[in-house]
Amino acid sequence: MKRSSGRLSALDLGLTDRVALVTAASRGLGRATAEALAREGARLVVVARPSNDLDTLGAALGERCRVVAGDLLDPALPQRAVAVALESFGRLDVLVANTPGPPAMEPLAATDDDFARAFETVFYPAVRLIRAAVPAMRERGWGRIVIVSSTSIKAPKPFLSLSATARSALWAWAKSLSGELAEHGVMLNVVCPGPHRTSRALELGVGSGPRIGIPDDFSRVLATLCGEPAAFIAGTSLVIDGAELSAIF
Repeated sequence: MKRSSGRLSALDLGLTDRVALVTAASRGLGRATAEALAREGARLVVVARPSNDLDTLGAALGERCRVVAGDLLDPALPQRAVAVALESFGRLDVLVANTPGPPAMEPLAATDDDFARAFETVFYPAVRLIRAAVPAMRERGWGRIVIVSSTSIKAPKPFLSLSATARSALWAWAKSLSGELAEHGVMLNVVCPGPHRTSRALELGVGSGPRIGIPDDFSRVLATLCGEPAAFIAGTSLVIDGAELSAIF
């Protein structure tokens, strides 16, 4: 594979003129994913809270991108974002459901309200996004849905108990749905990133050290799951962590 200016050249993943909706896209893994999909020729709808980062992303991606500013805690936002894709581009082929993580907290320190907020932050927005996106994909008989989760669903860390709980529930729900969607050509998978060089990782104190991922590398793997090569990959949770986890599963 040829390199140009220090970056890998684009692969032909069959994403040219496909329409992708990416949430929490203004920075970190979400932004890297939106940029990777754009390099593959996809048209984009990017969603995030209002910020200069979101504005600069929209400007960088240009006329083939639509920006939806809003908070995923708003139950109406997923349907609004899907409507923007359909109204602007006439279709929706790819959904990357990336949601912000809840705060770090030890298991016994978490209250009922803490768990409720974790589910409102992680679980319900992703479910609402998938519910809103599936009809357009099923109608065309083609779709790719990728939930950005965490290695905490494989090997929970005590200080990430809220994230592990809400994301594990989301993975169980997604796994239950994946077979039904696959019958309609819609492939639903989960990716579990380990530490990557993002502001979120730095906030949690895990964004340094010799084994740390680069968002651009993560995004290329995710883009592959969004393309034609993933035609027979469904109901899978893919760990992307540079061998951080030692468990066999």
